[in-house]
Amino acid sequence: MRHWSEEDPWADDDPGPLVRPYTVTGGRTSSVRPGIELISLISTVRPPTRDQRLQPEQNRLLALCREPTALVEVAARLDLPVAVVRVLLDDLLGHRLVSVSQPSAVGSSDARFVQAVIDGIRRI
Repeated sequence: MRHWSEEDPWADDDPGPLVRPYTVTGGRTSSVRPGIELISLISTVRPPTRDQRLQPEQNRLLALCREPTALVEVAARLDLPVAVVRVLLDDLLGHRLVSVSQPSAVGSSDARFVQAVIDGIRRI
């Protein structure tokens, strides 16, 4: 029987995330709701009820989006691919815990919105 040792060529100092994205999404690979853009603003509408069991990533998403936050910024802060965040959003939208404002609904001429997107991209 072989024991793990420091010389093991398969040992990795930084194994990366222990939970793969497909596990976080329950095996789903795409969003049911099309049209959620990278600059779409996500806002938490209400906290989950005790009956709504959410994944840790979904709880973190809700906490991040207490103020409207662009999808691309949420993905960066959660350190998850945008496609994974879109799938998580599907569940949260289904529970009516978040809202998504499309860029056209927000208005591209609103200087505050444009500045918020620029600031979010800079933080990435």
